[in-house]
Amino acid sequence: MMSSCGIFESTLNDDVEEVKGEITPKENIHVKKLDMSRQIRFEFIETRLFWGDGLTAAELAENFEITRQSAQGAIEEYRRRHPRQMTYDASRKRHIPDPSFEPRYIRPEPIRFLDYLRGQSLVGFYREEQGWSDIELTDVDRLLRPTLPLEPIRTVLSALLQKQVVHIDYRSKNRESAMVRSISPNHLVFADDRYHLRAYCHHQQFFLDFVLSRISRAEITNEEWVSSIEDAAWNTVVTLRFRPNPALPLEAREAILKHYETGESGRRMINCREAIAYYIKRKLLSSDNKFGMALWEMVDNQSGGNSA
Repeated sequence: MMSSCGIFESTLNDDVEEVKGEITPKENIHVKKLDMSRQIRFEFIETRLFWGDGLTAAELAENFEITRQSAQGAIEEYRRRHPRQMTYDASRKRHIPDPSFEPRYIRPEPIRFLDYLRGQSLVGFYREEQGWSDIELTDVDRLLRPTLPLEPIRTVLSALLQKQVVHIDYRSKNRESAMVRSISPNHLVFADDRYHLRAYCHHQQFFLDFVLSRISRAEITNEEWVSSIEDAAWNTVVTLRFRPNPALPLEAREAILKHYETGESGRRMINCREAIAYYIKRKLLSSDNKFGMALWEMVDNQSGGNSA
């Protein structure tokens, strides 16, 4: 069964963000009404054309567990319905987007695609299919997200997919002017209500987290891509132990613990990559508006990640 359209592996943590809360009826996207199986296959085709590296009939067949002949038929039907959307690159033996390509079944905004990846990851914790529930969810946090520039994000995600180095203009929170960096993208992370890229920084020669919304320009380079196999913080799993802040009233401490399974008496334990421990600690140890203090306290200290 496909995961995230078979394109990206994402590492995603709690919370969300969004574009201006506008609602676009799904019916406005496609031209003609399709049965669900065709529509999903067309959505996959467009996702690979727009966000990926094109596609082949074999890839379509593998993702949907159908025959190669059926997959080729789906591609040809898409071409008949929507001419001038894709062309066949004989040298690469792949269908690639035509210069005039415009999505008909998916929305091209980067934040929507990233949310789709996050949604697929969350759905995977419960079941392998999507769209199972008709219950409407109002997600207030999504209304607070920053917008993301289209082209830089497409370039960065393409570099992540193809294991390429990308040259970026990056505005750090610690500097007024943008920094120019060459990075090797390795992992997509969602933390602190925004998307991050775990990447090797060729300038600092160190693995760092880059906030996607701070990247204003991106360009693929021919430098040698660096894998996260040497990223010790990413490949090390740590156990963070927290307990309710002893300064809180007893009732508050007991109420907090009821929300979580505890492996030790009165302790909340979280197993995570060392690289993302920083975000977990910052979230749990931040001051609560009601009590004017953090709800949790660390039982022992652990090292955390590094953020650009």
